[in-house]
Amino acid sequence: MRTALAVAACGPRLELALATGQGAVGIVALAGPTPRSELVMAAVDLLLRAAGLERGGIEGIAASRGPGSFTGVRVGLATAQGLAMALGVRAHGFPSLLAQAARTEVPECLAIQPARRGFAYAQQFSRCGGHLEATEEPRIVALATLADTVVPVIAPVGLELPPGTPLAPAMTTTAEALLALLAAEEKPDPSTLTPLYLEPAPATPPARNMPLCPPSRKGS
Repeated sequence: MRTALAVAACGPRLELALATGQGAVGIVALAGPTPRSELVMAAVDLLLRAAGLERGGIEGIAASRGPGSFTGVRVGLATAQGLAMALGVRAHGFPSLLAQAARTEVPECLAIQPARRGFAYAQQFSRCGGHLEATEEPRIVALATLADTVVPVIAPVGLELPPGTPLAPAMTTTAEALLALLAAEEKPDPSTLTPLYLEPAPATPPARNMPLCPPSRKGS
């Protein structure tokens, strides 16, 4: 596929990238308190307008599926699913930790995504012959412990790491890494556009006047 869109929404900032048939890549990166659901389609249209394309020009879509921000995961996947269905194009969801590892070219790295309350999602990867392979299962670690790791860390822009944390040089943005992963995927599979969580999503509070239990049938 020549023209592809990538949506990385589960990190500290919203990132989108568009690769065109001419080899150019446009990037939008947004951080701040505005809900990502209000920004993501505006960013898509901005990238398309800059490239002189309509939405129908998109031929493939990639999105990060987590772990990461629960809301960001849902926004990114819903955007990818909606566009893929509306345009009839191929799409694929990639683990966010794999996308982080794809940003660097070091032989080994520890990919990080922010979790809650001073913790992070972590997974170690190795690179052999240009191919990335996970060498452990994803896990949750305290951010404060990252300064003690001997493997260089690759983390999304905007995540504050402890002083002294060994860093792997980032060669691309997360959205660009998703484009590269999509280009290498022989058979993009839209069934992969499902959330990948390592801990339960926050519970949704009940509606204000919703009864906590069914009303009693006594006396009816």
